[in-house]
Amino acid sequence: MKRKRALTPLILCLLVSCLLFVATLHAQEPAASTETPGHPFSIKNTWIIGGAGPWDYLTMDTRAERLYIAHGHVVQVVDVTTGAVAGEIAGLTDAHAIALDDTGEFGYVSDGRGGKVIVFDRRTLQTVATIENIPSPRALVFEPQTRLLFAVRADLAAPPPPANIPRTTPRITPRPAPPPPPPKPNIGSSITVIDTQTKRVAGQILLPEALGFAQADGRGNLYVNAPDRNRILVIDAQAVAALLAKPPEGATTASESAPGSSAGPSPNSSPSPPSSTPAKESAAPVIIDWTERGRPVRSFALDGQCAPKSLAIDSAHSRLFAACDNLKLLVLDADNGNLLATLPIGFDVDAVGYDANHGLIYAANGGPAGSLTIIRQHVSDSYAVIQTLPTRQRARTLAVDPDTGQVFLVTDLLGMDLSKPGGIGTLQTNPVNGSFQVLVVGN
Repeated sequence: MKRKRALTPLILCLLVSCLLFVATLHAQEPAASTETPGHPFSIKNTWIIGGAGPWDYLTMDTRAERLYIAHGHVVQVVDVTTGAVAGEIAGLTDAHAIALDDTGEFGYVSDGRGGKVIVFDRRTLQTVATIENIPSPRALVFEPQTRLLFAVRADLAAPPPPANIPRTTPRITPRPAPPPPPPKPNIGSSITVIDTQTKRVAGQILLPEALGFAQADGRGNLYVNAPDRNRILVIDAQAVAALLAKPPEGATTASESAPGSSAGPSPNSSPSPPSSTPAKESAAPVIIDWTERGRPVRSFALDGQCAPKSLAIDSAHSRLFAACDNLKLLVLDADNGNLLATLPIGFDVDAVGYDANHGLIYAANGGPAGSLTIIRQHVSDSYAVIQTLPTRQRARTLAVDPDTGQVFLVTDLLGMDLSKPGGIGTLQTNPVNGSFQVLVVGN
């Protein structure tokens, strides 16, 4: 008995040592990907700014502390120091995107259904020029090295199924999901190239696939999403500028192209009022036809399940952040397209932003349960989701202010008109008048 009692303190010491050793190892483990930061993000403020119609992209002007919001027939300009509307850019049919030059002088707005891009003075918000005959522009990118503006044609809608084919077909036994359909050879799109010095269309690039969001890296490269073929196109802006200055043999101009080609106005464009300073007459735009195989367009192939919807760039480290419609965000090497990381995001993402000052990537998920996925970029070039912040339904586009670390999203509220007759099954949700708002996220 005395020997057993003598061993008891030794056993206790060994147990305590083991526990301390395990605790030390656990403390040295990397943080889990879902661990929130010490100061988690939250919705700090909500600015009700009103307005009507659908919305699209947001652009942050950090120099002027202004947020530009494409909203229906106008672009709303919000002073982010007060949350008040500082003004509007009007005269639009269907505002989509806002691009800013690097001088602080001019901005550009794509008008999809209007088939035009307007140029505005960033100090007065007055329209100074209207550039017509641009097929369905949506994404808009200013490239600083060439000072060219690229207006990417909106995604082409797939034709509806024939009326005599049922929407669903009952199946008796379960079957595996079919592979994705092959690319349709008859789908094509275009990028209109605008000379920002003359404020005129300089050319048009024809491509053999539907296009989506685009970004420039500031070093002469333009990256364009091609969702129907699960890839990202890489376009050399300097090469485009050279072709516009000296068209290659066999190149055509808009005046020489066949009637009805994509070089002309958008089929669904509508007449727009003349600009206060109409563009002067100039030579017809150059048509750069890259629809055939072997043309000098690089591309990065993505995961076969990833149709890229949005894109952000870390130019300093040559990284691309591609948000896909399969609830994933891909991190790619911008030089060679190599996949570096895959991260989970939410449903219905339509915009992704990068904060270079704080090393954070944001994905705006605007599904029925809106959320903001926040991803940390570590110095070791590794990535982890640090927080998923609940936001609001349909808050799917965003802009980032790297100076303050704030993120801005927009949405509105939905309601039902209970005064109309009918049962529960006939009720429909509609936007509540005056409920359009900016969500200010910070930590």
